[in-house]
Amino acid sequence: MAFKVLLIDDEPWALEGLQLWIPWENLGFEVCGLIGNGAEGLKQMEELKPDLVMVDIRMPVMDGLEMIEEWRRRGNWLTKFIILTGYSDFEFARKALKFKVSGYLLKPLDEEQAESEVRRMGLELIKEQEQLYIGQIALREQEMLTMKQTLLGKVLSAEGAELMESLSRSAEAWNVCLVQVSEEEYGRWSSLAAEVLNGPNVIYIIRMRNDLVSIVFGDVSPDPQGTSGKLRKQLEALARRLVSFRTYMAIGTTEFSLNRISNSRITAEKALLHAFYEAEWNGIMEYTFLQNHNFQRHYNQVELSEHVLGAFQLIDYASYRSAVEFIEQSFRQTRVHPDEVRKFVIYLLHEIRAYMGAQMAENSEHSYRLFEIPDLDEALLTFEDWIRMLHSCGKVCFELLLKENTFEAQGIVQDINDYIHVHFREGLTIKLLAERFFLHPAYLGQLLIRKNGMGFNELLHNLRIEEACRLLQMNQYKNSEVSEKVGYASYNHFLKQFEKRMGMSPNEYKKT
Repeated sequence: MAFKVLLIDDEPWALEGLQLWIPWENLGFEVCGLIGNGAEGLKQMEELKPDLVMVDIRMPVMDGLEMIEEWRRRGNWLTKFIILTGYSDFEFARKALKFKVSGYLLKPLDEEQAESEVRRMGLELIKEQEQLYIGQIALREQEMLTMKQTLLGKVLSAEGAELMESLSRSAEAWNVCLVQVSEEEYGRWSSLAAEVLNGPNVIYIIRMRNDLVSIVFGDVSPDPQGTSGKLRKQLEALARRLVSFRTYMAIGTTEFSLNRISNSRITAEKALLHAFYEAEWNGIMEYTFLQNHNFQRHYNQVELSEHVLGAFQLIDYASYRSAVEFIEQSFRQTRVHPDEVRKFVIYLLHEIRAYMGAQMAENSEHSYRLFEIPDLDEALLTFEDWIRMLHSCGKVCFELLLKENTFEAQGIVQDINDYIHVHFREGLTIKLLAERFFLHPAYLGQLLIRKNGMGFNELLHNLRIEEACRLLQMNQYKNSEVSEKVGYASYNHFLKQFEKRMGMSPNEYKKT
């Protein structure tokens, strides 16, 4: 980006010469204005904010040094000046130094000397710009580090507390929006956040840990009842953009000084816990509306455990499902604390695994994967996820206990096959099927192979390509449209699977 230069001289021919004789563009400048006196020059400098001003000393209304003196008096010390004069007077030069004039050229101008002087100004501006950028980065890093310490409630040094108090003045009120997002999705999330959270509000985005981010935001016109309308809309817009993510957001209490911002973070964490029971991952929890909704830590663990484990002893799958459904309903009604839910489900999985020890030994492919927690941060698992784990684990375990009853197993596979034939055009995966039928993915895959003689993916592609052939024969759709209709998100993937099965491209198939 070129630096801006303003040319000021009361002689029109001199202005024209300055504009034409010096190769401004080659030196990294663009001429932003031509002015005839110092008074008008002041007005244009306020408006145009030039990086460099080349100005004549002797001018009517206001001479060059008077103009520079007034400009400096207004606090503008970064602008560079080159003064032009036909008088090699020491007094002019001495006064110019007082006002931090960067260069001094005598009239008539020597073109080579003028070009050299402008080139020197350009190099100085580049160096100052780099130093300013480095300084801004260092200051921002210091602000972010101190902000994180404040969020965590750590005692700040006197300098740190002063820095936070200074930053507090940039807004009337401050708040924290906590965002829980997986480590794998953080890169995509941060890009969206930078795009959506723009505008006049002061915002700091601080990563607290791998799965937790604090958005510290300042509001210049806060609403006493909660988050201001404009910023709330921005946060809601971000939540809508995160529809494909597993992300939770929560807003804490409003504080009027950044030195107390840890209170907002603490209350946001309390509000974030409520996302555990919410069906929609992308809703925004707000402490103001949730502060009276308390979690329970006490429940009848012994009785609930006996119902679950008793069903295994009786080999009664219906009782097991009933026990898990009761846990789901009672925990949701009493709002058992998320930590207690996690501990209880992990305990049940451990006890079930111990009971199934003999069956697991005979079916070693299940022994290590059936009882694993999904490959996702535990904090991001919802109540529904934990209940689904109990359903899925129970389904597989009872299948193993009743494996001699082949009719039951065959009936389940037939239901799954029927479902695949109906839904193959959708974004179907083995994981989705497993969740739909409460089966472990590995066990489900083995059932399909035994029943169909091929794996899930092979069956899925066969059905899609078979449907694609039918559509291509109709000759009503483009190849890309056919690809989408049969369920492929990538056209290249469709081509690869089509040629693999048909031995020819879709275009060649149309001609057969």
